[in-house]
Amino acid sequence: MIGPTLSRPRLVRAATTQLADALCARGRPVAGATDLLIHGLDTATPELVDLTAMSDARPPVEQLSGGVTRVSATAPISAIARAPVPIPAALAQAIAQFASPQIRNRATLGGNIANASPAADLVPPLVVTDAVLGLRSADGARSVPISDVLAGPGRTTLRAGEWIDYVDLHPVEHSGFRKLGYRRALAIAVVSLAWSWSATGTRLRDVRLAAGAVAPTVVRCPHAEAALTELTPAVVATAATAIHQDIAPIDDLRAHAWYRRDALSGLVRELAAPTEEQTGTQLSERNTTAS
Repeated sequence: MIGPTLSRPRLVRAATTQLADALCARGRPVAGATDLLIHGLDTATPELVDLTAMSDARPPVEQLSGGVTRVSATAPISAIARAPVPIPAALAQAIAQFASPQIRNRATLGGNIANASPAADLVPPLVVTDAVLGLRSADGARSVPISDVLAGPGRTTLRAGEWIDYVDLHPVEHSGFRKLGYRRALAIAVVSLAWSWSATGTRLRDVRLAAGAVAPTVVRCPHAEAALTELTPAVVATAATAIHQDIAPIDDLRAHAWYRRDALSGLVRELAAPTEEQTGTQLSERNTTAS
């Protein structure tokens, strides 16, 4: 017996940002679409709107006044890595560990955000740089902090017809990113940690820590941030314990909750013996390090 014929969404390519606004009012925006088949096609959606061919799309990276870095949400991640404008080290390091070169040539920052995975590699660096998303739709544009967009696994607060145009990153003095997976490439994070701070010697100020794969969304870690006042073994060990108050890991096929707690504490403890890559003291924060 032959089963019913399933309707398939039609793929349309938005030639301009204005046309993208109109098309997304009735279709689903995609940019890269590297996870599309993993999540499945929604046959109730008549159109998929490709955002990667707009003639007036913004450049991959721009430097704005006040030290703000504006990153395109629709440019391939590899184009962000190759851009001549510097990005924070945390994002550059996350890009270097993201998937594979082939996927980085297709995947986008906007797609990694909109997928809303708790283990998304590129989101923790955005959280520690107080990223603000530039959103567009046929109803207009608005700016929203990334912390207000992530709602849970696979869920965001994006309105119907909205798409992510750009991400503004605020300047940080030092930042970094670490990811623990079961292999060096093409691996979903078991846990991840991004950080940013200002430093005078070993003393730290404006500490921000964001952890992935340990809660329903990527989360800031306020208890650990408050404890991490300097890069000494004793203080860092206290922060490594305090971070347990900031997370709510689960058991799943990649790891038990207890392992995630211990592993994340281990990543925090590594901050007591920072490398050049971790501190950014001698590391050029040019995004070319991620190419």
